[in-house]
Amino acid sequence: MKILICDDDPNYRAMLYEHLHGKGHDMLAVSDALHAVALLNQGKHDIEAVVLDLAMPRLGGDELIQTFAHWRGCSVYFIVISGAFDPEVYRDHPRVVGCLHKPFQLHALDALIAEAGRRRAAAGTSQPVALAC
Repeated sequence: MKILICDDDPNYRAMLYEHLHGKGHDMLAVSDALHAVALLNQGKHDIEAVVLDLAMPRLGGDELIQTFAHWRGCSVYFIVISGAFDPEVYRDHPRVVGCLHKPFQLHALDALIAEAGRRRAAAGTSQPVALAC
């Protein structure tokens, strides 16, 4: 699975990158949501998952979720990771796979990535899946 990590904390970004790359995933990492928008806005990107922090300078993860979730034909799913937020806000969001509070156990992230893969397979689509936090 090709995964984009979007987090302004270089330590979290590196830790997530190393963990997921070690699990065999193809990885990209950016430090803010504007860079993520640029990548996801490309016509035929091959990103399947986006792990996204909510609290970032310039453009927050929530704005990224709202932007892509309402695009017609969007097949992007999000996993929310952040230090302070109300996960209830995302409980019924059709594009949010799940939420994790920092710090979190890496096996919990692995489970959400697996869930995104299941949803993608159930939808019968080969379109990219994005996970944001």
